[in-house]
Amino acid sequence: QNEIPQRVRDVLGDAEQKAAQMIETAGAYRYLANDEFAHSEYLSCLDRIVLCLVTIGGGLEKVVEEQKRTGDLSLALILDSYGSAAAEAAADAAESIIKNEIDHKGLKCSSRFSPGYGGWDVAEQRWILPALDGEAIGVRLTEGCMMVPRKSITFAMTYGKDPVSVRDGEMCEECEMEDCRFRRIGKDATKPEEKNES
Repeated sequence: QNEIPQRVRDVLGDAEQKAAQMIETAGAYRYLANDEFAHSEYLSCLDRIVLCLVTIGGGLEKVVEEQKRTGDLSLALILDSYGSAAAEAAADAAESIIKNEIDHKGLKCSSRFSPGYGGWDVAEQRWILPALDGEAIGVRLTEGCMMVPRKSITFAMTYGKDPVSVRDGEMCEECEMEDCRFRRIGKDATKPEEKNES
């Protein structure tokens, strides 16, 4: 196994320190009953959810763009990767907080699921961000419903005595990403290419 050269480790270490100084994590979450999200075609069949938004702020994103303009694409890529990892870590932390709260209520919750995956239209960000007062933590939407800063994540979780696990079972049947490595195919399911067209 080849050892990573010291100069590469130095570059990565410097980039990590720089990224850490520019990350300003913030988040918000809210418990919603069905009548508060019944307008959502994707969620309307659920009884209650927890809706969450996390962001690492826009500081790192600005530096990434600056590095791209000055031609330091390697550093831009490294910093952008750190930003993605930091956003996922923030979502993991928020999920853990929510799960602990729900555990203390004597209930269970599902894994998180996000707009843009499994049939949940990303256009629903138009009601999700106002519901969480996204602007209060510096997150807004573009006309195409993409979040700014980009390193921001919205997700929902169902909860109850026997919560629906939206990411399991039928979720994969609805999702069009047939080559997804997380795709679940039931023992009685037929792969798309093997379906009988007759």
